[in-house]
Amino acid sequence: MSIYCERCGTHLQISTPYSLPQSEYIIPSPPIEYSAEPSISGDMQSEMFANQKILSRTHPRITFFRVIRSVLYFIAAPIAALGLLGTFNAIFGTSNLFEGLAIFFGLGLLVGSVVIFLHMRYRVPQLRLAQFIWSILGATVGWVMATILVAALTTTGKPFDFGIFFIILLYGFVLAAISLW
Repeated sequence: MSIYCERCGTHLQISTPYSLPQSEYIIPSPPIEYSAEPSISGDMQSEMFANQKILSRTHPRITFFRVIRSVLYFIAAPIAALGLLGTFNAIFGTSNLFEGLAIFFGLGLLVGSVVIFLHMRYRVPQLRLAQFIWSILGATVGWVMATILVAALTTTGKPFDFGIFFIILLYGFVLAAISLW
């Protein structure tokens, strides 16, 4: 069983007296604030680790915030795939060969996003709720401003299509990064 620190996500090695030879088993020293007097229960080790929160890999704590982050991630991945398809078609055209390659790379992006999510699902989020919301709002405002800029600077045609779809691709990547951060 793998155990992770709930606060920082660090992998914690837990060993029992049965897992290490007796000569290698080291009893941890008590914390500085620990009293040298024996406790009533006499269980020094359980008192030392009583305040330590750990998260088991087999039973992660599912919170509303974690669910929202996961939903945003799986909304962002198809947005990025759509942007990749459009960018690919804007650059190479819409022949059968290039449309097939665009679909292949778009599906590869979706499969890769699932693999990345499964790898990162136990990672402790660094952004708090307010930072998360402000990051999403900032990315969305940036996406709208970039879209307006591309529309103002280009006329209809390939540069417009490329610019719009590339912005959608980047927006999907940014949203996915925010949801994993």
